Amino acid sequence: MVFSERVTDITYNEILPTIVDFVNNSNIFTARVMSNVKTWRGVNIKQPIRIANSTTGGSFDGLDTFDTSTTNNTRTLTWYVKAYEQSVVVPGIEKAVNGNSEKQVISLVTDRLDEAKISLTQAIGDLLYGNGVGKDIEGLGLIVDDGTTSATYGGLNRSEVAGANADVTAAGSGIISLALVRSEMTAVSAAGAGQEAPTIALTTPEVWDLFESLLTPTISARYDVTDVKGYNRVSGKTPMGTTVPESELKGAAGFVAISFRGRPVVADDKCPAGLFFWLNEHYLSFYRLLSSDLRSVDSNPTKTEGANEDIKQPSFLQLKDFMSPINQFGEIGALIVMGNLICKAPRRQGKITGITTTA
Repeated sequence: MVFSERVTDITYNEILPTIVDFVNNSNIFTARVMSNVKTWRGVNIKQPIRIANSTTGGSFDGLDTFDTSTTNNTRTLTWYVKAYEQSVVVPGIEKAVNGNSEKQVISLVTDRLDEAKISLTQAIGDLLYGNGVGKDIEGLGLIVDDGTTSATYGGLNRSEVAGANADVTAAGSGIISLALVRSEMTAVSAAGAGQEAPTIALTTPEVWDLFESLLTPTISARYDVTDVKGYNRVSGKTPMGTTVPESELKGAAGFVAISFRGRPVVADDKCPAGLFFWLNEHYLSFYRLLSSDLRSVDSNPTKTEGANEDIKQPSFLQLKDFMSPINQFGEIGALIVMGNLICKAPRRQGKITGITTTA
């Protein structure tokens, strides 16, 4: 019932003490990557790599002379610091009204910080799937590429160093099949070597549904899709390449996963349309640069309900403390992330593109 002014003018409204997020969805790769950050040290990060084997060996007998020529089969991948900020602005008059009122429901500062945390983590989620253009943090769009998007990676020319290329396979007629998923996994693996095989697959919710539909009882191989409640799960701290029953998460947030060849397949709303990634997390790490002038803060909102509450983000943010401008009445702070996503072995990463349907 809609009441008239004779009631609304003399009766307080009730404001519920949380804010519900109507905008954002899952941000799973961010949670996964930021759960295992490493510390950035120095001007840049360099990874020596071997690009070829020596060719100076050979069969011999008697007193044959050995080939003692030197070879130069090493190169270096190089990464530089990237940074992202999200300002937090609190007008002084609004803070005074909110803080001095007996009817305060949510602290204005808490709300502003919540909005900034969510906005920043969502933006980082986009960047971690992006192409690392200009000042942007480098993402899977750049890493899982065969030269189509970028001719170079880590300072190496992909046309000259084959291992700097990931495997990229187009889905014929947009069709995803178990054979295609299987062959892509094989393409980025070393036969029989556990660490040299993908640890997780990430895709869109739409493609995840298509993939799930392929796992029918008629398939002779066994692909685990259920635990006692329906699906196994992974979290940011679940060991690479594994899924666990929800009960084993011990209250931690987990992401629903299908296990294919023993590896979790997870849907992420941040994944670009039509893509299915096979990732080897042993070679993917976010190196974070910390500043002693900033304060580390929890990355999770405190008064906001929604996907960011359900899928907890690890604490990877730093806060530039609030300061008051000289000629304005208010406070301005900033949440900051510095560092970069690096991949030491692009050839162990792969993706299927252009998926729209099943056969």
